[in-house]
Amino acid sequence: MMHQTQRLISLADDLPKIRPHKELLQLLFLLVCAEHIAKLYDGFSGEGKSRVYVQRFFESFVIDADRQTLSTAFADLADHHQRPLSLKKAVDLLYDVRCDVVHEGKWWGFAFHDGTMPMVNVEPNVKAMITLPKLRDMVVRGCIQAVSEKLTAP
Repeated sequence: MMHQTQRLISLADDLPKIRPHKELLQLLFLLVCAEHIAKLYDGFSGEGKSRVYVQRFFESFVIDADRQTLSTAFADLADHHQRPLSLKKAVDLLYDVRCDVVHEGKWWGFAFHDGTMPMVNVEPNVKAMITLPKLRDMVVRGCIQAVSEKLTAP
């Protein structure tokens, strides 16, 4: 699990050297890491259930403070009050963006907070108030939590 975490996070970290400003390619590897760690933790060796395991990762291994941050990371612009998406909906949004990259080859059209200002997105209709580096750090801490739990499990 530790090796897989290091390998997949390193791939995400190295992508800007190859494809600058392509954050969605980095997001892809972060979510592949989250999915893979959750599957390894459960001993899952089948196929599919990617969305289920990405959700499981964020619900089970991401620390409370990070889950709270993620549950306020995206404002729903379709809601006239612009309420934040719940944790589950935020993870589904990220997973849907990942699917656009994997299945459609679409690595544009969604932007994270750039460190200066939130980014308004049209499809999906949300305002991103989280930076990709902050999300990356959440995934890393979640991986460490999963490994720690696995090592101390009976």
